[in-house]
Amino acid sequence: MEQLLHLKILEKRRETPDATTFVLAPEDERTYTYQPGQYLSIIREIHGREKRRAYSFSSCPGVNEHPAITVTRVPNGEFSNWLIQKTNPGDVLLTGAPAGRFLLPAKPPRRLVYLAAGSGITPVFSHLKALFAPPHLSPLPGFPADLPVTLIYANRDSLHTIFKTQIERWNAAFPQRSQCNWLFSREENAPNTLNRHLHSALFEDMLFKSFGGKPTGADWRETHFYLCAPTALMRMARMTLRVLDVPETNIHLETFVPDTRLPKRAIDTSKTHRIIVTERTGERTEFQIFSGETILNGALRQHIALPYTCKSGVCLTCLARCHRGEVEMDFVEQTRHEGPGALINTCIGYAATDEVELGFE
Repeated sequence: MEQLLHLKILEKRRETPDATTFVLAPEDERTYTYQPGQYLSIIREIHGREKRRAYSFSSCPGVNEHPAITVTRVPNGEFSNWLIQKTNPGDVLLTGAPAGRFLLPAKPPRRLVYLAAGSGITPVFSHLKALFAPPHLSPLPGFPADLPVTLIYANRDSLHTIFKTQIERWNAAFPQRSQCNWLFSREENAPNTLNRHLHSALFEDMLFKSFGGKPTGADWRETHFYLCAPTALMRMARMTLRVLDVPETNIHLETFVPDTRLPKRAIDTSKTHRIIVTERTGERTEFQIFSGETILNGALRQHIALPYTCKSGVCLTCLARCHRGEVEMDFVEQTRHEGPGALINTCIGYAATDEVELGFE
């Protein structure tokens, strides 16, 4: 059921000492469709086990000829070190289909505000390419050419700041609508930069300045906020925004860090649940899972390929709509009971009724 793709590496381009961009193309030369802010999952077999890592597109459809991802090296990282050090142009990667909901709103907002830290700039950069694209290349029909964009971007220092040169070009080319607040934690006296760690009061101050003073209720309601940074930083930013009465629907978060604190249930093989899954193509698959077994794990145990990446309810690759029955989702801090109409994380979702019907959208 899961759509797997083979992408050839066309080019490797070093961005910083730790980050490399990979320009890709389908091996079969078919048209590759994705949206700004989405990601793909790279799939490898390591020591006999399938493993996956998600990487955001740093390219933008219509603006860039080929899709591209930007990978930051993680110390001892199984995927990032392999990609950066071992792969070469011409090599072919096995990937999942483009996925993710870190998407620009369908209706143009009054303003866009981004918070990124380190490699969290990658999906944001894809958005910025779309927003600052020439009109004939823009993938955002209906978005005004003067839409204000604020970026708050935190890094160690200028040397390790991905895409710094291009962001500065946009700031210079669009001074009335592009604003970037740079924060470097380990570099002093950098031009137009704060040598600070971001905290709630500083974040709030930057937000107020981006609006030119104290924002109104309409400002908060008509602005969308996109956060892609370490979990603690996003938690701080989200709490600050909620205190300021920003609607939850206007706050968009992206993270690929699996949460290892998830609770696990005891599996009872004496009791089963019937699962019916409808693929985007309309194909239906039925299978049985054990009580205490997640819907995803039950499917994979039987070699039924449902989409997934993180297996911890973070990346949303496995998201499906519940059409019938009820599902319990075990997050770190709560268990949510959901029924028809709700979106279900199959990787942390347990059938709560004898039969559950889901559909991938």
